[in-house]
Amino acid sequence: MNEFLFSDFPEVSTEDWKNQILKDLKGSPWDKVTWETEEGFKIEPFYRKEDLPVLPRVFKRNPGWKVTESITSESETKSVTEKGVDAAILISHEEAGKQYGCKISSASDLESLAKSVGEIPLIVSLATRTPKFSDSFKKLTSSHNTVLGDFDPYGTALLCGELGCEKESIGKTFQSLSGTKGFSGVGIHSLYLRDSGASIGQELAYSLSWGVDYLNRHLDAGVSVEDAASNLWFWMGIGSDYFTEIAKFRAMRILWTEVLNAYKLGLGETLPALILAQTSNFQYTAYDPYVNMLRGTTAAMSAVIGGADFIAVSPFDSEYSTKQELGKRIARNAQLLLRYESFLDKVEDPASGSYYLEVLTKKLAETAWEKFQTVEKEGGFGAALKQGTIQKEITARASKKREALATKKEILLGTNQYPLPTERHAELKESMAETEKLLSYSEKSTYERLVPLRLSYEFDKWRNKTDLHVASGKKAPKVFLLTIGDLTMRKARAGFSSNFIGCLGYEIIDNLGFSSVKEGVTKAKESGAEIVVLCSSDEEYATYLPEFAKEMATQLPNAWKLLAGYPKDLVSQAESLGIDDFIHMKRNLTQFMEKAQTKWIGK
Repeated sequence: MNEFLFSDFPEVSTEDWKNQILKDLKGSPWDKVTWETEEGFKIEPFYRKEDLPVLPRVFKRNPGWKVTESITSESETKSVTEKGVDAAILISHEEAGKQYGCKISSASDLESLAKSVGEIPLIVSLATRTPKFSDSFKKLTSSHNTVLGDFDPYGTALLCGELGCEKESIGKTFQSLSGTKGFSGVGIHSLYLRDSGASIGQELAYSLSWGVDYLNRHLDAGVSVEDAASNLWFWMGIGSDYFTEIAKFRAMRILWTEVLNAYKLGLGETLPALILAQTSNFQYTAYDPYVNMLRGTTAAMSAVIGGADFIAVSPFDSEYSTKQELGKRIARNAQLLLRYESFLDKVEDPASGSYYLEVLTKKLAETAWEKFQTVEKEGGFGAALKQGTIQKEITARASKKREALATKKEILLGTNQYPLPTERHAELKESMAETEKLLSYSEKSTYERLVPLRLSYEFDKWRNKTDLHVASGKKAPKVFLLTIGDLTMRKARAGFSSNFIGCLGYEIIDNLGFSSVKEGVTKAKESGAEIVVLCSSDEEYATYLPEFAKEMATQLPNAWKLLAGYPKDLVSQAESLGIDDFIHMKRNLTQFMEKAQTKWIGK
């Protein structure tokens, strides 16, 4: 059949589409269906060929992707390929003479471990110890085809405050790692930026600048541009912003091609960016961890469609559990479904031709390129790192995101929205203590450090105090919702209050409604409530407030008196009557949690 199936249908113009959308909006403004990205540019609800007549080519080394899994002990290497894993990350870190993860102290250790996982591509995470194993890495390429080492002095500086090697020796070390087909020894860990709260645009721009700095150091050490490009690879993060993450990986490929072509025409097409994409722990949560299954799956899909070469999905329970057999299985299977049920490995660039994604890719690339050029004009990545510019910008962006979460402008299911109050994770205590140590670390260093910290950390910190309180044999504080008056408003405010205070893991007692304030307070006293929330309409609060304050003072003098809502005309009166706090949309939730825990459980 050579006929076009839609040739009999009249062409629909862009104006026709827009008019239909305006009609469906029924008077609402056009802005309602547009959205602004974190990078500050607007995205329209639809795009057509006229918006991007020429589509870019996104170059990639090989079709499909490798299902990748982290291995931290020798026992995990058994039958790893039989479980559907295509590539393995062997993690072995050393700090103050102690090793973490796999035991790799010698070349024989590395070779033995590599042999135990089978002849699959390897990513060996030895950090600053990578150069010591250079010969072993190169030898492994004969059996594993692709081997990646993760020597990254700037990445080490971001996490530890020091390069982990002499600055003058970096170029020479790059030279010693380069020149072997199938082996890339220098990894650019932009994952560290994402785990610390960087935006997608920041990760893109800084990855490019990071890569250019390392390219130049190779060239200064006498390495050919081809060997230099072959020796670099990118370890990137994946967040939960589905479409923008797809565009990010495509933009990274397009931009890195442009960078390499600036060094040698055609090099970008010959040696496209090699990318390992890993789910960022910044978006993973400790509470309601099963939602992490969805986060991991959509993140994996973003990376697949965006064109990552290796994809590693963190187990859904990685924030609190060390026994992750189920979590790892789910993480693998999410990718296997994308491959064998959705056939996403059969298309070179699945997003190509989707004008929405193409325009998003273009705008994101333009924004990142502009930022990249600014960094280069100011001395490049190394200089910005030394000055602390990068760290400050990322910390500021992370703080903005935490503020948005605390005020519910950003939602994390199970954390600040629809929490499960009865969920307990006392076992979080140990990991929380380790994080607190990192946050309080004050030893001076050459470089300002970034501390990877999940977005939900402040919520988890205060919520966990309830878990430990209950684990010690005590009962969680009881919250009584005193619903009265207007049916619609009392139900709405009771629901909001339950959702709001539920973030603390307290016991919440909801009610159908009371005929009088006195009756409600009496029932609250019988329940043993420490906190009572008056839920009604703003108009009725003028009548109920004085009686509520009086009854509480008589029957529950030591309990907290809370008001659901923030009736501006009555705030002064409420405060004079002893109302302890107001629960409403603009109330900072983490500040409320700190106040509540300090009062009822103790700091």
